[in-house]
Amino acid sequence: MATLPQTEPFVLDVRPILARGQDPFTAIMAAKERLDPEQSLRLIAPFEPQPLFEVFAADGYTVCSQRVADDEWHIVFTPGGGENDKPREVDARALEPPGPLQAALQAVAELGRGETLILRTRFRPVHLFEELDGEGFDWETEEAAPQHWITHIWRVTAN
Repeated sequence: MATLPQTEPFVLDVRPILARGQDPFTAIMAAKERLDPEQSLRLIAPFEPQPLFEVFAADGYTVCSQRVADDEWHIVFTPGGGENDKPREVDARALEPPGPLQAALQAVAELGRGETLILRTRFRPVHLFEELDGEGFDWETEEAAPQHWITHIWRVTAN
């Protein structure tokens, strides 16, 4: 599990850059270069920039993204990620109910603060969301293909 940085994150809002029709990649990489060794980068964007996740992960950063509005995402890149900081992944598409729910609950019970679970199911896991409500977790889910839902779940409070 990545430790939380002691310094405030550097905040970069790329929405004005995109509004001018420019590519924000250079500004993002410049901001990354200016970070203190333990400082994180909070990126504000109108969409989730998933290609950046691999760029930052290759340099040892963990990623936590959250949609805060229809056209606003906050993505935090935190330094110090290692092999143990990679998201856990559970592919429950081959399981029959209640197998996916049970597998997901077992996996989220092991998550530490800041850790992420990627859950793959054939359906939107609404019963899981009911179980997680008020338990210190947050999540984002999307239908990646017919009968293939990808749900990112992360702990937001200490376990």
